[in-house]
Amino acid sequence: MLGFFLGVVGLLSVMGALYWRWRKQIDEELAEGASIEWAHFNKHEPEFIKDMDEAKFREIYKRVHEPRFPGYAFAAFATFLLSLPITLMALTAIIWGAQATGVIPEPVDVADRLLIDDGELRFFRDTPPEAALYYVRDLGGFYYFFGVLIVWLFIVAFYMRRFHARRPGYLRDEIIRSRE
Repeated sequence: MLGFFLGVVGLLSVMGALYWRWRKQIDEELAEGASIEWAHFNKHEPEFIKDMDEAKFREIYKRVHEPRFPGYAFAAFATFLLSLPITLMALTAIIWGAQATGVIPEPVDVADRLLIDDGELRFFRDTPPEAALYYVRDLGGFYYFFGVLIVWLFIVAFYMRRFHARRPGYLRDEIIRSRE
């Protein structure tokens, strides 16, 4: 588990450094675009931005034109990786509790149903009866697979809802909204 965490921290550090570098480049490009737009509005529509200073305009311009998807994708991926051990621990506890209370049958009980009266398996004729127990125990992996899948779907739903809820409008709309 320690190796997993160190690998995750290393991977997220590299991804974070790449994201930071990309973000710096985007900020420079946005500053250049904001100064061009500011000059355009001052020249052609000065009454539209008469009560606004250039710093406020740059902030609005950045909010409107900044690519938001890479940040949300990085956050979702980091949440995936960091939630995996917690998810597996929670699923193990849930499955253990369900088996202890009888909600999920024990693998031995299910394996007994696969046997025919003479000790052969129904599905696999050339295997010993103990193989049924291993087969049924391996089927328990579906609980983990679908549990991790459901948790990851919740993570994606959370970030996508947040992404769309915080979506800015067009530049003109945001300038008008900032006046209110």
